Amino acid sequence: MTEAKQLSKGRMVLALAALFLSSMCTLGDLVINPIVANLYEVFAGDPEWLINFGITGPALVGLPFGLLAGFMCDRMDKKWVMVAGFAIFTLSAVFGAQSNIYAFVTLRCFATGVGWGITNTAALSILADMFPNEDEHGKYVGWYNSVMSIMGALMAAVAGFLAVAAWQNAFFTYWIAVPVLIMLIVFLPKLPPSHVAAKGDDKPAAVAPKGWWVKTLPLAVQVFFIAICYFVMLYMIAVYVVDAGVGDEAFIGMLASAGTIATAVASLIFGAVYKRMKNFVYIPATIIMGTCFIAMGFFPNPAVTVVCVVVAGFFWPFYFCYFYVRVTELVPASKAGTATSIVAFSDGLAATGSSYLLTGIVGATGLTAVQAWPIFGYVLIAVAVVSLVFALSTRKGRKSNGQTVQDEANVARDEGLGNK
Repeated sequence: MTEAKQLSKGRMVLALAALFLSSMCTLGDLVINPIVANLYEVFAGDPEWLINFGITGPALVGLPFGLLAGFMCDRMDKKWVMVAGFAIFTLSAVFGAQSNIYAFVTLRCFATGVGWGITNTAALSILADMFPNEDEHGKYVGWYNSVMSIMGALMAAVAGFLAVAAWQNAFFTYWIAVPVLIMLIVFLPKLPPSHVAAKGDDKPAAVAPKGWWVKTLPLAVQVFFIAICYFVMLYMIAVYVVDAGVGDEAFIGMLASAGTIATAVASLIFGAVYKRMKNFVYIPATIIMGTCFIAMGFFPNPAVTVVCVVVAGFFWPFYFCYFYVRVTELVPASKAGTATSIVAFSDGLAATGSSYLLTGIVGATGLTAVQAWPIFGYVLIAVAVVSLVFALSTRKGRKSNGQTVQDEANVARDEGLGNK
């Protein structure tokens, strides 16, 4: 394990800069958004299902590679897992403007499918490795998410500007990944698996306690339910706006930008809030997001829509950042990569399923998108209440045994490292 405190200040700043900028891979799909309509024209003679898969399919392709990356991060140097994933993204994205549908879809799947799956898990595993202190970890995960949001907004804006002349020009946006790849190679320190003892250390190799994954599964289920509801607002807001008649394409674009900016701002302060509230940090945020859905369903007008999208965007990182911090506290350090990949898989599955969920509810019930909107609010609030009851009962039980939540996490981590 290579902790940040072992690095010089300059090296740490450069390593973090490289890692934060690599988050562009996670929101790399935003480069495609401005040219989606063009793609249906360019590939008009090809199967529509194949065009659709080229646009949205990479997210599904990336899911198993996220799990693979977690497995690899627990068994080899995380730096080279990260570099390999980002190199795949860079090469595939830069040359992705292909006029042949099969080449286009293949490169898309490698870039924002395979590349995203590996780098997303690897980057968050690296942050957990570099910052084992829970509060520090929370702060830097928040900063990572903030830069991710800013990079996504900038890349979408640049791609839209470049695509005015020709749709292929949008792919020039990806060239920014080349210097970032070089930075990752040069500035990231060696990050060997946590179970590999330092040279000269006679401690035994780490052996994770049996059943460690049991602690991860409830969190992964919770991630799926909360994330899929929020992603309905994030990815399907255009359907709501059209159905409610509250705006046009420009209004939808403004909503996306405003929500992204709100997410970036909140991510910067997540660490400070988490330091005070710990594992309860997401519960008020989830209830507020649920309330936003309900308000939009009962009061569909432009003002309410803007306010609710911005508020929901602001409170989303209080859950997104939380579960990536929390999962590494639940398991021994030697399994942090695999555990991170499990919740990342759940988050990605939620993103993939969000559109199907909304259209499925509308089709099955006959409701409009506006009428269906409060359902997601009710689910969010219900999950928050159940989580709160469970957290309070668990906390009370641990205190009665003379053990706090953090104590238990420390014990699990010590057991995984083979410490006495």
